[in-house]
Amino acid sequence: MGVVYSAQDPTIGRMVAIKSIRLSDLTDEAERARLRDRLFREAQSAGVLSHPNIVTIYDVAEEDGMAYVFMELVNGWSLDRSLSGPHPPGRSALLKILRETAAALDYAHKKGIVHRDIKPANIMLHEDGSAKITDFGVAKIVSQQMTQAGILMGTPNYMSPEQVQTAKVTGRADQFALGVIAYEILTGQKPFAADNLPSLLFKIVREEPTPAHQLNPSIGEAMEMVLRRALAKAPEARFDSCTAFIDALEAAMKSSDWAPVNAGAASGDASDGSETLAETTAGGQVPGNLASLAGAAADPASDGAVKPKKWLGAVVVAAAAAVLVLGTAAYFYTHSRRAPVTELQPSQTPSAEQVIPAPPPATTVTEDKPATPTPTPPAPVAAEPKPAPPASTATFRLTTNPAGAAAIFDGDPALQCTAPCSLDLPLGRHTVSLQATCHRDVERIFTLPDEPGLIVNLDAAMGTLSLVTNPARLTVLIDGQEQTQKTPASFTLPAGPHQIQVIRGGEKQDFNVDIRDGVTTQKQILWN
Repeated sequence: MGVVYSAQDPTIGRMVAIKSIRLSDLTDEAERARLRDRLFREAQSAGVLSHPNIVTIYDVAEEDGMAYVFMELVNGWSLDRSLSGPHPPGRSALLKILRETAAALDYAHKKGIVHRDIKPANIMLHEDGSAKITDFGVAKIVSQQMTQAGILMGTPNYMSPEQVQTAKVTGRADQFALGVIAYEILTGQKPFAADNLPSLLFKIVREEPTPAHQLNPSIGEAMEMVLRRALAKAPEARFDSCTAFIDALEAAMKSSDWAPVNAGAASGDASDGSETLAETTAGGQVPGNLASLAGAAADPASDGAVKPKKWLGAVVVAAAAAVLVLGTAAYFYTHSRRAPVTELQPSQTPSAEQVIPAPPPATTVTEDKPATPTPTPPAPVAAEPKPAPPASTATFRLTTNPAGAAAIFDGDPALQCTAPCSLDLPLGRHTVSLQATCHRDVERIFTLPDEPGLIVNLDAAMGTLSLVTNPARLTVLIDGQEQTQKTPASFTLPAGPHQIQVIRGGEKQDFNVDIRDGVTTQKQILWN
């Protein structure tokens, strides 16, 4: 929908980037106004930020159906491009990028601004190696409560659970996204990925990512604990600030001979997070997917005139090809939906010359004939049975592992059962919600009669206990069972109450802990 140009400011001679959007392409007035407001909001949000690691916004204008944002030109490329390139940054460079990004985010948070769309494509790397955050187009000015109920904005793979659930969003949502980036840098894979949007959002809200050390054995336990805390489902369980997160990560890195994994290895994921989920209603429908306002980095070479990048022609060709493909698909789709026409055979074709002969006239018999006995009427013939009407319901069979889950269908309290069970339901699409003690809630969608049954494996609700003692290397018993790990240690436990014992020689300290699903509970024991 637009191009980023490299241009020269004729007043003072400085080079700038001009982000352009063709508002005139949008025939819907409401959509055009919404996009225009988003552009101006970007300028207003980032315009109050003056930080060496945030792209500076100079001005915003609208003319002849075009909107323009004038901003600082970054002579470099995005972190996304750098990570997937043949020569990704080394350990010290990556840590520097994360630290500068964290400092810029904390600065914006103190100004009351949450970016809400932190991702590698929105972190630009200047030629001097410094990081600069761009695209505050989806930022939220918390102090002014610039939000619209039921609207979800951000990039799916990097969104925090509170964004997915359209709950209150604070700076810790940006910290969660920074944690996703750190996880991706260290493992080469995104912590949350799926083949479709509903599954992805469910994983972000309810499932823990694969432990980082399983994907990269060079990651130590201390680094694992830091990442897990930054990716905690509950915002209050994360670090107090983005800088505190990176401080803890850097300290943990000193105890491991870690090495990053080339993020290009994860570029083939089904959900790569490169697209911006511009607007998603609370009900899960995706009404639109606006083009990314960040675009690509502008060409720093310029003779003073406003020029599109060299690849603009290729983009136009690609767009024309896409239009051709979509047009062909639309043609076949339209014609395939027409009512079928049955071809008449020649013998069936009516003709103007064909005349239906009249029945012969009735003949009256006048001569006398012998009396004819009255014939016996034939026995009545049984009527041919009519075909039974098609079934309007089907039996659905549900099995869960473990058994005993409470199931409710279509949110109707009258349609309940305890698995394993079967239920007669109308044909069509249905949902079933499953709940079981100490297990995560599950929701499945099925269609009758195509899917007459489901077997659902329930995941145990799990949380984490982070235990630190002074002195260290003490023995821990959980629910009477001695653990192989010595303190400090992190234990993954089923949700619910647990009894903990810490033993030092002949002494011991007991306490109880209530583990919550997806939450890290921290406990510190100090011995006198």
